[in-house]
Amino acid sequence: MSEIEVHAPDPEPIPKGVRAMSIVRWVLIALTALAALGSWWSFARADGQAESAAKYYCPMHPEVTSASPGECPICQMTLEPIPEDRRKTAAAPSSHPPHVSPPAASAPPGTVWTCPMDPEVISPAPGRCPKCKMRLEPKAPPAQAGPSDHAGHAPDAGPSHAPDAGAPPTGIVPIELSLDRLQAIGVRTAVAVETPTSGSVRIAAGVEAPESGVAQVHVRAPGFVEHIAVRETGVRVRRGQNLLSIYSPEIYQAESELLAVKDWPNVGGGKSSGDRARRKLELLGMSNGAIDQLLKKAEPSRTVGIGAPISGFVTQKNVVLGSYVAPETVLYEIVDLSKVYVVASVFQRELGLVQVGSEGKFSAPGLAAPVVAKVDLIYPRVDAEARTTRVRFSVKNPDMGLRPGQYGWVELSQAARTVVAVPRDALIDTGLERYVFVQESPGRFAPRTVEVGVELGTDRVELTAGVRPGESVVSGATFLLDSESRLKASLAGKGAAVSQDHSKHGTP
Repeated sequence: MSEIEVHAPDPEPIPKGVRAMSIVRWVLIALTALAALGSWWSFARADGQAESAAKYYCPMHPEVTSASPGECPICQMTLEPIPEDRRKTAAAPSSHPPHVSPPAASAPPGTVWTCPMDPEVISPAPGRCPKCKMRLEPKAPPAQAGPSDHAGHAPDAGPSHAPDAGAPPTGIVPIELSLDRLQAIGVRTAVAVETPTSGSVRIAAGVEAPESGVAQVHVRAPGFVEHIAVRETGVRVRRGQNLLSIYSPEIYQAESELLAVKDWPNVGGGKSSGDRARRKLELLGMSNGAIDQLLKKAEPSRTVGIGAPISGFVTQKNVVLGSYVAPETVLYEIVDLSKVYVVASVFQRELGLVQVGSEGKFSAPGLAAPVVAKVDLIYPRVDAEARTTRVRFSVKNPDMGLRPGQYGWVELSQAARTVVAVPRDALIDTGLERYVFVQESPGRFAPRTVEVGVELGTDRVELTAGVRPGESVVSGATFLLDSESRLKASLAGKGAAVSQDHSKHGTP
């Protein structure tokens, strides 16, 4: 049997260009891998160089780093080595070059060097603070401190408007900021100037009804209201004017008794029966005129009128027609406004300008002309929250131009004088201390305790001690500067001192 030969089909020919495209593809993949490896190696090398370059930093300003030792260009503290746990997160060296301390200028004899952050550190020669490593600054001796000295030395005795420089407040240190930092936070300064006062002090005040000019209307015997003459509040009444009429069985019975015994003879001496009956009606509230009218008429009256005890304005009305009233019921309340009180809230620093008998002028919107007000009482209590004392002025009000609740101001005259004035925004009041930031040199500000006088208008305040005329104080971004100073003091280890000081004053 013959063998059958099976022949495989010839393979299809490979299209032209496929082999070349395959080679190009693998070449591109290799180049991409090499580029990725090169990028990773460059990044790793740069990161390693950055880690090795940033070796020193400022503890107070961690963003300031350097590859070599030096000073912080912001606070002049000595740069310290970066801890190991911070090396991986430390940034590249700062663009700020290390600050090199300038050579000490020639200082007058007796000059000492102190640390701006730790004033207790005093050295006879320039150098570094052993606590914070800041550069010591010269401090002029007391004998050579002139008018422009800002170190807090006592000058020669002068007028009261040029007080001695105050001591720095607790827990706050001087601070130095660069020009770009000052512009970023918006620091503004103002010059303390000598300002002549106008010779008067204006104090806010309000009109109040006199306590002695208030009267209430009651009945002395129960009864029923049968007629009302004054039907609304706000009405002005005169003394003795009839307000309402009531029917009282008790009063009606007393009237009948008087008419029955008026002609009885007086037996045994003493008061007669008629006198005793008349006295009973008087005690029940009837006036002598009404009793005489009763005797003349010789017939008891069904109703009895109730008159106003004083002249004034009706401020309360608590009765309606037909209501039952008793002695404890307040029928009307009447206030005499022929004399009113003007009560002012005076700050403690202004209380020395007010004395019993002092005269002022009260003005109010809508008032034609100021009226004379005289102090008749200074209340023996100070408001713990507002730190003010109530002062009462007595004012005559014959034309009823002043009404309770009216708001105005009292002007008190005083001798004209010259004071040191600064903007109100420059003053920082913590409740325990009052201080301002004084500009000692461009970019350097020192806190200084001050004593505050009276307020000058709405935007300025008088300083009686702590700042001299011509010195510049911070009047804008004061809170930010204060926060920066406190943070600087805390980082320098001042926190314990601040806590101890607060504990002495009983504050948390």
